[in-house]
Amino acid sequence: MSIVRAPRVPIVQSPAPATTATRPVLARDADATYWMSRYMERAEHIARLLVVNSEVLINVGDLAAGLMQRHWQSVLDVMNVEQVPEDNMPLPQRVANYMTFNEENPNSLIRCLTRARENARGIREVISTEMWQHINVLYWSIRADDAAANFQESPNELYQQIISGSMLFQGLTDLTLVHGQRWFFAQLGKYFERITVTCRVLKSKYEILAGDETTIADTPLWNVHWTAVLRSCGSLESYRRTYLNDLDPKHVAQFLILEERFPRSVRYCVREAHDAIAAIRAIVRPRSVDPAERVLGRLDAQLEYAEPSDLMENGLSAFLQSILDHVAEAALAVQQSFFLH
Repeated sequence: MSIVRAPRVPIVQSPAPATTATRPVLARDADATYWMSRYMERAEHIARLLVVNSEVLINVGDLAAGLMQRHWQSVLDVMNVEQVPEDNMPLPQRVANYMTFNEENPNSLIRCLTRARENARGIREVISTEMWQHINVLYWSIRADDAAANFQESPNELYQQIISGSMLFQGLTDLTLVHGQRWFFAQLGKYFERITVTCRVLKSKYEILAGDETTIADTPLWNVHWTAVLRSCGSLESYRRTYLNDLDPKHVAQFLILEERFPRSVRYCVREAHDAIAAIRAIVRPRSVDPAERVLGRLDAQLEYAEPSDLMENGLSAFLQSILDHVAEAALAVQQSFFLH
């Protein structure tokens, strides 16, 4: 017996009376909530990238010097980091240290958690106690006196703690925060970051592996690397249940971009981000259409009606870059509409 999924019906919110509960939140509160959520999501992705890339080396053994360089450079490219300082340590260790504890790197784990906590501290009175306590504990776990020493002994333990901590924080946000404007801004931050990193991971890895396709295609090394792509996006098990272990790059791209039921796919995240900004607009400016809502609505429609062949028609990198450009435009529109007051 097959299950027919009912079509999604958009929720239209009628203008609410101007009570305290439905007035626009302060711009600083909206800004802090958005960036608190976005930095927590970013920290999770950095930790996931580092642990997955480290374990890939265990699975494949020795890599050619050029492929090793591109392998670790991809981590930096995904997080918009140009290069790591030179020293006597091996490249994997240099990248791990720079992306974990370096205070001068704006996208290191320690900086992301610091910024998330600073934003949370600024809105302690409007978020739940559970949210504040959890983000505070996670922050001090990486700031502890013995954190660096413990990291050198077992780096994956710290990465797993941050990955689990981020997911627990999202659960606490959903369960302890009123699903009003602040919650919608938290959703925007989370989904914008998730779309951005997913597109960058897929774009970076696809370009690297496409360059070596003639030498490693259909080999165990090829499968290991595409498995790492899925693990970097938290998608491996769901992908396997959909495609039964077929690691075709076209299927990987199709799943990560177009799968409407998976909460880490680009299409799912775009739809949720659009719904969040539409809900905020319905409360704050019910008689207008927000610029970010318009951008995300067009992108949502494009992904909804896209065919798998469309992904490769002009090159996967170009398709992903178009999505990144749309999300950057939407994020700028959110900032101009709600934060700069």
